[in-house]
Amino acid sequence: METNTGGLSRPPTLKRAPLAVARILKREGIADMFLHTTHLDAERQCLMFCRPIRTGFGELAVRPVGPADARIAQAFVTSLSGTSRYFRFFQALKCLSPAMLDRFTRVDHVTQVALAAVADLDGRPSMVAEARYAVAADGRSAEFALAVADQWQRRGLATQLMALERIAAAAGITRLTGECLAINEGFVSLARSLGYRVNADGGDRSLLRIE
Repeated sequence: METNTGGLSRPPTLKRAPLAVARILKREGIADMFLHTTHLDAERQCLMFCRPIRTGFGELAVRPVGPADARIAQAFVTSLSGTSRYFRFFQALKCLSPAMLDRFTRVDHVTQVALAAVADLDGRPSMVAEARYAVAADGRSAEFALAVADQWQRRGLATQLMALERIAAAAGITRLTGECLAINEGFVSLARSLGYRVNADGGDRSLLRIE
């Protein structure tokens, strides 16, 4: 079962793929490939890890998010149910403010990476899922978040968008962490299926730490 994680407060840990993937990428000569790149190079390199998602309703393109996606990103957020928006952003909101929308789409794909699954609906692109991480101050860990449109949940999108793990490993990130609401059963199930540990987050019983 898939549901949306909370916002970028702290999202899951590279427990299953991380170090193994990092070793493979290092052997192939592309580990830490994001450390000396321009914004455009970094975006192109993210594309190397993006694969189309095949569903019963056609194929979804997976690609990096950019400023040109502001319209479809806002439409995506407003299309989420109130519960899904709360799970994703940890607050009640109906749409992204201009400042939030700018942060949501203006991503350098080095200190922050964001991927979108985009469907072609009647000839118009529509964002149906997104996953992202932000690198922590130590430069070797990051927090991630993801969301899937309600009508597209339970179709494997969230699992496939975790190509984010491979991008993180290639960039030298060895640990992803996260946080979600304890009532977000779908995301807890997803995290455990991907090999993450789920624990209580300190004294706050409403939050869970994913590592």
